[in-house]
Amino acid sequence: MIKVPEEIDLENYILIIPSVAVGNVGQLSIDLLISSLNLCKIGSMWSSTFLPICGLDPYNTNSDSICTAADFYLGTIYKIILLQLRSPYVDNSTDFFNELTQFIHQRKICKVIILTSSYAYERSDRSDSNLMYLTSDDSLLNNDKLLKRLHWKRYTKQILTGSTENYCIPGGGFANGLYEYLKSREISCTTLFRYCSEGDNIHDALMVVKGLNQWLNLLEITIDDGINIKYPPSWKYFFGNPPSSELY
Repeated sequence: MIKVPEEIDLENYILIIPSVAVGNVGQLSIDLLISSLNLCKIGSMWSSTFLPICGLDPYNTNSDSICTAADFYLGTIYKIILLQLRSPYVDNSTDFFNELTQFIHQRKICKVIILTSSYAYERSDRSDSNLMYLTSDDSLLNNDKLLKRLHWKRYTKQILTGSTENYCIPGGGFANGLYEYLKSREISCTTLFRYCSEGDNIHDALMVVKGLNQWLNLLEITIDDGINIKYPPSWKYFFGNPPSSELY
């Protein structure tokens, strides 16, 4: 069940969603966008696909708001709506795909962007650090000049599923499944990802956000050609609390 107020007009908005994947790069990227753009929470999604969780507001230590397994955040200035996922999926993803698709159609959202990651050992050229992409979005497919400026690399790996060829992103979670599902329902969709390994994946998330920003122009560019980023306060606890001094 998706609960977003009907009075919020989402026509021609872009939905950005992470796939729970290797290194959690998609989720970290969404965290950076929400914190840096100071987006506000407008709703939540309850689905048996994801483990239920509840916690404090990850972006404001003075807030009384809570976070759940799947929360929506709105950026009216940028015409974007973000769905942050905070727990792994444990059930069939078809119901989740179907409900999300209905929401996209009903609220007249114009396109979807999926942020994810893939195992580093799947990269054929270890020196290639470009972001990979899949897209059914005509605004990208028909704009060679834009794609050349973005320096993204088109992903081509496919596998035979039944009688059809589908894209496969190893370690990318439900990203390729959702991409194919939305594409089959004629919803413009782009998947953007980076090869990575498990560990401290902040740098990978920064690279994904920077690549996305070259397309959507959401964040201010700094003097050194970086982006103006604000880390969420919840990131202080990435690796748990520091060890007790009583151990030493």
